[in-house]
Amino acid sequence: MAEPNGSSGTAPLSERWAAVDDYFVCITECSLDDGTCVTRCMETHLKQDGASGAS
Repeated sequence: MAEPNGSSGTAPLSERWAAVDDYFVCITECSLDDGTCVTRCMETHLKQDGASGAS
């Protein structure tokens, strides 16, 4: 299936889904009470390339 137009400078769709899969694998290894672990997984696997304005 073709990617929609306007996807400038972003990873291909398959790479983005792979990152989501990796994120879910990562958070399943975290304790339910460990918000730092979940945050680290999010930052590692779901961080978008070229994202600006992150605080």
